[in-house]
Amino acid sequence: MTPRERAVAALNGKIPDRVPCVPLVDTSYAAACAQLPVSDCFLHPETYAAALVATLDRHPDIDGVSINIGLSSDVVVEHTRDQGTHRVKTRGGLTWKVPENDIGSVEHCEIKDFRDSRLATDEYLMPACLRTLRAIPQKYRKKYLINTTVTGPFSQVAFLVGLDPIMVGTIEEVDDLLCAIEQRVPFALKWVDALAELDPGCIWIGEGFASNSLLGCASYRRFVMPFEKRVVERIHSIGKTALLHICGKLDQSLESTLETGADGVEIDWQVNLPQAKRRVGARLTLKGNLNTTTLVRSKPDEVYALTRELIAQGKPDGRFIVSSGCCLGRDTPPENVDAMVRACEDAGAYA
Repeated sequence: MTPRERAVAALNGKIPDRVPCVPLVDTSYAAACAQLPVSDCFLHPETYAAALVATLDRHPDIDGVSINIGLSSDVVVEHTRDQGTHRVKTRGGLTWKVPENDIGSVEHCEIKDFRDSRLATDEYLMPACLRTLRAIPQKYRKKYLINTTVTGPFSQVAFLVGLDPIMVGTIEEVDDLLCAIEQRVPFALKWVDALAELDPGCIWIGEGFASNSLLGCASYRRFVMPFEKRVVERIHSIGKTALLHICGKLDQSLESTLETGADGVEIDWQVNLPQAKRRVGARLTLKGNLNTTTLVRSKPDEVYALTRELIAQGKPDGRFIVSSGCCLGRDTPPENVDAMVRACEDAGAYA
């Protein structure tokens, strides 16, 4: 099996030749592999693509990498730099702070009202994602799982208005918030359609703001799950697998993710893997969930042992992919990624 075939088989509930290893390699670790500032990859899609290729060249036995959010010239309104830190204003009234060696984060949101017209008009994340995937040479896209993000409707609104307003909105402005989320659904569906012709191995629905660290199960079911379900349906309509990414805790909403129809869910290190396996069985592929801090600080033999333990917990009934619990840190020793792969190779098939 090719790495892509192996990972897609696991996501689809089939039996691959061995347990797949797809560490959540995105911007930061890829930049380190390419010996580039993280900001260069976050702000320049073609540079990001080159860094992901450099990662696959350094780790040819992993089964895939991930394209996460970034910015591109297509959406930039203003761009300044001071002492290595970039400040970039994009469509939708967002000002991003992008340190030299960290990914960007929203520093300021102009939108203060869920009825702001820009919620229905401004696209600010899709172009960078498409340009990154397009710039990865075809031979890598055919061989490896290039897990490509579509930011979920709820998280799109959270970026545009900020975390505090959206949390308050789930209680005090329910109808307006639901309307705002509904307005972002066409952007997510258009994003899926644009990815179809680029043939990603998997489409990754990024819903970092839907964590049970922030939302209870009732709020997840009301403000997130129904909209994710529509995105999953569109992903399946183009013949691709759908993988949910929800940061942090998922203990309250794990069963609800099944109702989205997604093929798999990435679980962070806070999720107890044996319990999660008991709860979803073979109905959903779990991808996870080594602690990213542990992967930075531990020695390769320790990572190998932890990965073997994780495999023993995850492989009963199949539908398990070894990964980091969230995005690999820039300072993760490459030897620890090698140890994860070696553990998967030594563990062999699920049975």
